[in-house]
Amino acid sequence: MSGLGDWNPQQYLIFDRERNRAVHDLARRAREHLPGRQRIMDLGSGPGNSTAILAETFPGSDITGLDASPTMLAAARTAHPELRFEAGDIRAWAGASGADYGLVFANSVLHWLPEPQDLLRRLLERVAAKGWLAFQIPANWGAPVYQIPRDLAAAERWRRYFDGNPVSVWQTHELAFFYDVLAPHAAEVELWETTYQYAWPGPETIVAWYEGSGLRPYLAALPDEAARQEFRAAYLDGLRQAYHTQPNGKLLFPFRRRFVMARR
Repeated sequence: MSGLGDWNPQQYLIFDRERNRAVHDLARRAREHLPGRQRIMDLGSGPGNSTAILAETFPGSDITGLDASPTMLAAARTAHPELRFEAGDIRAWAGASGADYGLVFANSVLHWLPEPQDLLRRLLERVAAKGWLAFQIPANWGAPVYQIPRDLAAAERWRRYFDGNPVSVWQTHELAFFYDVLAPHAAEVELWETTYQYAWPGPETIVAWYEGSGLRPYLAALPDEAARQEFRAAYLDGLRQAYHTQPNGKLLFPFRRRFVMARR
């Protein structure tokens, strides 16, 4: 599948400035609660961008980035040789013993994992007393950028590739869901939403953006590059109909995120 089975760090980091805004916001809020040096676990650290931001925000802290992708880990170690990265599965890490992390941090990764109720409770158990679990996830499941590939996969032209091989898509939940899961086990819960607005040249930029994350499972299910190119073209056509440019020719792309923090 032309390497589509693993993440592509280069594609993901094309938009590192835009992707990192939510990381900075969450890390800064965590810093307000956690002065001084901390022991920090960065779950789903990817190419190391979130781990590097945590190192800047919490200088002198003991920080580890955890990721299951060999490609992402290699990119992270190359870009940030001064930081520590380990290979591992988030669910397995959550089930291990030990509650000695001042901050368990997860940037845009928990929505890919099943059974969030149990996972979140176990992650909170890895947090030290008075420490925090902090994560952010997408909040625009119904937006055209995400709905169009689902509709394409269900269409007659593409259905045969997905019927017996359903795409593993991410899960989304309202903030009230996370509150109800965490509040019985936490001393304090904070929740908020932010919509970032990006002015981009056109819908082609959205394709490049989404190809680094949520479009990957759809492209990976297709048999060859010709089919993937056709799927991209159909996706782009749908985006052109759904998103309209401003008078200056730019396209405003809303990037909505949900943030959750829970204190042990």
